[in-house]
Amino acid sequence: MNTKVIILIQSNPIESHRPSEGIRMALGLAACNHLVDIILLNQASLLLSNKIEYLVDGENAQKYLAELKEYLTAFFVDKETVEETINLSDEYKVVSLSRHEIAQKIAAAACFVRF
Repeated sequence: MNTKVIILIQSNPIESHRPSEGIRMALGLAACNHLVDIILLNQASLLLSNKIEYLVDGENAQKYLAELKEYLTAFFVDKETVEETINLSDEYKVVSLSRHEIAQKIAAAACFVRF
């Protein structure tokens, strides 16, 4: 089954475990042969930073991300947020999208889940 699924993560990983849960769910879906794209909005982009160990549930998120990057072509981030505030790790392939491009990706997917 090759269903296109968008995982939209917008919760702040400094304050919540929800971003890590989104990464965990994305890994499970990708491992089951779904086509998964992860879009990180606002502070959720911190999941791809060098300071992941300081985030709520950061150790688990780091473990999931290490496995997940094998299934994904790239992580998608909000262009405006990342360019202004977040220093991303070179470990991940990241594509910056405008809000309009993010909306188009969500509209083209079979379903999406928001964290």
